Amino acid sequence: MTAAGSGGENGGEERPDSGTEHGDVAEQRSELLEAYRKQNSKDGQSDAGSAKGSGGSKSRSNGKSKSKQRPKADDGESIIVDFIANFVAGGDAAFDPVKGRVLMSERRLVLATSETRTTVPIASIFDIAVGQVPPEVEEFFDYTVMVGYIDGDYRRTTVIGGDRELIEKFSLLLFRATLNGSTALVTHPAKVGGRVMDTPTRKTGLHLDYESVTFTGGNIKTEQEEPFSIDLASVIFFEVMERSTDDGETLLVLSVQHVENGQTVTSEISMTSRRKMNILGRYLRLIYHWIKSDVRDVEVEEHELEVLVGLYSTAEDIDLASLLDIDTAELEARLESLHEDDLITDEETPVDLTPQGRFIVNEEFEDINV
Repeated sequence: MTAAGSGGENGGEERPDSGTEHGDVAEQRSELLEAYRKQNSKDGQSDAGSAKGSGGSKSRSNGKSKSKQRPKADDGESIIVDFIANFVAGGDAAFDPVKGRVLMSERRLVLATSETRTTVPIASIFDIAVGQVPPEVEEFFDYTVMVGYIDGDYRRTTVIGGDRELIEKFSLLLFRATLNGSTALVTHPAKVGGRVMDTPTRKTGLHLDYESVTFTGGNIKTEQEEPFSIDLASVIFFEVMERSTDDGETLLVLSVQHVENGQTVTSEISMTSRRKMNILGRYLRLIYHWIKSDVRDVEVEEHELEVLVGLYSTAEDIDLASLLDIDTAELEARLESLHEDDLITDEETPVDLTPQGRFIVNEEFEDINV
């Protein structure tokens, strides 16, 4: 299986890195991303809240507390990120990290120390690279996010480093702040299997979640009659291509091949902003890599895979034991094993597949379709 992402502003095909991430690191990431997933579904009108503190601790909700009003900056903007970190701000040639405060609203990112303040408008960000520690600062940081932005006539880079868990959570919020609410042109399905479809391109909104990219509006038909979304655990390949428009201009198009209802389909997404296309490609590639790294060491037996496929393809009220022709005790044993591997959300029915579980099932469907 291959996937590609947008590694630069000019797009092009790029395949995932082959770096290894195992054991405690993968486990911590799974916990973080699942917490982020739950936080997203908690309040449809809220983003994900604040990432606070210097130790990367996760804020958890028991679902009973009243929603808290976000703190506001002096000009009335809601602060969605506020934590302490080490950073190199504004492309400082000396690459000397300083400790300071990282704040973010829907409109700007601010890096502040007792002596300096660097403000990065969200609209000026053209690249977000997570986990790539620059050689100049690798002795200071274990994990970083690099933020590329435009400052007048110059391109500058800010590097923020710290605890992996904290940086990953902040990065997800930064991606969302940069892309949520954007306008996209979507063709779905552009292909079903290898067959090109005569599907019109529709203008939609765009919203990022950890599990999916949702395209609101546009009247794109789905079986559930809900807004069309691409489950990121179902993505099997993507690339950024250049196409010429009728007026002779060049448009970047993100072609995403994914599994939908057991078959391979291709969706095409474009935005007039090249910087946003670059960031969207970065996001897809990052989430694909995270999900794949979480299942790299998981070995699923054939009888366990049958359970995953059964959960994926049937309704909740189906008697799964009867469907698989096994007794209840055997089903419970298989569910317990799958839950230990973080492939399902619980060890007792009703359960859902986690993104990692869906990834494994979609790999199986891809092999069948091939």
